[in-house]
Amino acid sequence: MADVLKSFRRNAVHVRQALDYMNRPEDAGTKSVQVDAGYIQDAGRIERFKRLSIPVRRCLNDTDRASFAQAMHALEVSPPADAAPLDAARRAWQRLQQELQSTVVLGGSKVTRKQILMSWLEAAALYDKLDRDRDYDHVIDQWGKAGEGLGSQLMEDAAGVILLLDEAAAQALGEPVILPPPPKMPPPPPDPKESLWVRVKNSLGVFRGKSDDD
Repeated sequence: MADVLKSFRRNAVHVRQALDYMNRPEDAGTKSVQVDAGYIQDAGRIERFKRLSIPVRRCLNDTDRASFAQAMHALEVSPPADAAPLDAARRAWQRLQQELQSTVVLGGSKVTRKQILMSWLEAAALYDKLDRDRDYDHVIDQWGKAGEGLGSQLMEDAAGVILLLDEAAAQALGEPVILPPPPKMPPPPPDPKESLWVRVKNSLGVFRGKSDDD
């Protein structure tokens, strides 16, 4: 069960970072504007959506190791000493599920908010400005900017619920809520086939790719 919670928490780090990134004031001097599907789009804003949609999408996939459902099950089997964070996460999750089951009229038809959210998450997560056949454009074509607005809001709502469960997982594991950044990877060990002179030149940054015979 601890492995499930650790996987969930590692993914929740990306949720927290993406939310912080989305809430930063945008630098108007670096804002890039483009036209997609007849709409003016802020490319930087779309990238912010993508950054959050990827970890949220993982959490809402029940078969994913970092899924909300698996983490919730693990915590219910072995609940933390303080039940308050887990209870808060459970209530917020139930409210979100009720909202997702409700319907709204978009694009001339009635659809559930869950359908909008899942389509939005896939479109944003897979967004690629160089891909001509883009799911993001299809969402805009089908539901317009209202679909984008609702999808992004539901994504942020889901992210908030994920972070509530992350607090309960942190308590169960005896970890801080805000995890420290991962340690930097050490450099790879030297190739035993390389000569000592090549290793010295590489470490000094003066090696230019010539052989020892040059």
